[in-house]
Amino acid sequence: MKTIIRTLFVALLFTTIAATSTVFAQKPPKAPDYSISMIKVNAFDEAAGELSDANPEGGEVKSFFNDLSTSLFVWVAIQGEAGSFEPGRMVSVTVWEGKKIKMTRNNVQIGLIGEKGVYLVPVYVYGSLCDDVKITAKITGQKTKSSKTVKIPFLCGE
Repeated sequence: MKTIIRTLFVALLFTTIAATSTVFAQKPPKAPDYSISMIKVNAFDEAAGELSDANPEGGEVKSFFNDLSTSLFVWVAIQGEAGSFEPGRMVSVTVWEGKKIKMTRNNVQIGLIGEKGVYLVPVYVYGSLCDDVKITAKITGQKTKSSKTVKIPFLCGE
């Protein structure tokens, strides 16, 4: 009789351990796909040490002529579920000056989405810029594609 009780107890113990480990081993559900909500561009005047808004929301995009000491601070705003993080969700940023690639930041891991549902990816584009600048950001590593492009006019000459 004792052997039967011991056997039942051991079987019950193994069943409980197996059931609990299965429950706790399940992966949490994936966060909804992220999107690029905005690309914000600030011009940095290196001679004066001042920032100015190059693409004001709802306003006209600023143009630059012979501004050889102007670089750009770019913020790519990723929108997602607050508090979420998904390994493998990346953002790539490409900056074109005219028809040439000025710089790229490929496969930047999107970090923990903040309380307001936003994560910012910073990019610094060093001047001198003498042709139209096109900044494109794309999210990879998820089902839904998300990309955004901003153009800032630059021109050099006499």
